Amino acid sequence: MNKRRDSVCYDPPFVRQRRDEAYVLGTNQLGEADLIVTLLAENLGRVRGVAAFARKSRKRFGGTLDPMTRVRATWVEREGRELHRIESLELVRSFAAMQSDPALQAACAVLCEITASLVREEQPDPHTFRLIGAVLEALERGVHPWLAVRYAEYWLLQLHGVLPDAAHCAGCGAPIGSGETAAAGAGGLFCGRCPKPPGAVPLAARDREALAAFAKRPPGALDIDLDAVRPGGALEALLRGTLQNFVERIFKTYRHLRAATAAGR
Repeated sequence: MNKRRDSVCYDPPFVRQRRDEAYVLGTNQLGEADLIVTLLAENLGRVRGVAAFARKSRKRFGGTLDPMTRVRATWVEREGRELHRIESLELVRSFAAMQSDPALQAACAVLCEITASLVREEQPDPHTFRLIGAVLEALERGVHPWLAVRYAEYWLLQLHGVLPDAAHCAGCGAPIGSGETAAAGAGGLFCGRCPKPPGAVPLAARDREALAAFAKRPPGALDIDLDAVRPGGALEALLRGTLQNFVERIFKTYRHLRAATAAGR
């Protein structure tokens, strides 16, 4: 007796090839030969994919996997997979030479970490792409590493809609005048009447001037007091603190920048 079997049709998995210019934000080992590559793509946001045999074959991806290298990336998306397949990375611009300086290398590591934590996968973010390019060029031209990092923090918060209001108290909402005593902490500025969050630092006139300059000038045209941007100050408490609260994690790369600039650079 013949038994009838219902046939089941399965649609083939959706496969698409994508291309975009991107900055390399980092790599992680996968198995013995592969690397997971994280990219900031100009029109496609954060992209994560596997570069097969990248650890064993330097020829295929040679010179394109250093942090903050600008590349033309080609990858294949397959439906249902979190990691794409990196087909090729073509060098557009390398910032490897300037990263022979430990302080600049550490600054680039900070930029990679904070950018990767904010940019979302598959969501266009061309403004962040252009921001990173402008900050890298400013670093290459000699802008102080901490100034570049604080500028990037400010604009990453601004572009993602979480920059604290510098004109009003985060505690009570009252306006904060330019001559009024205030403290900066994660989440905003606090007037003299409100309780301060842990780690809050008094806001000085130089800090206000730096925030105003960040809003109006490109990173290569900033002329501000460097004491305002160094670690331990009010801007670090405000900008880095707000970033860490927003992404709910403590960034690990800042300590390397602090160590690399401790000699007084």
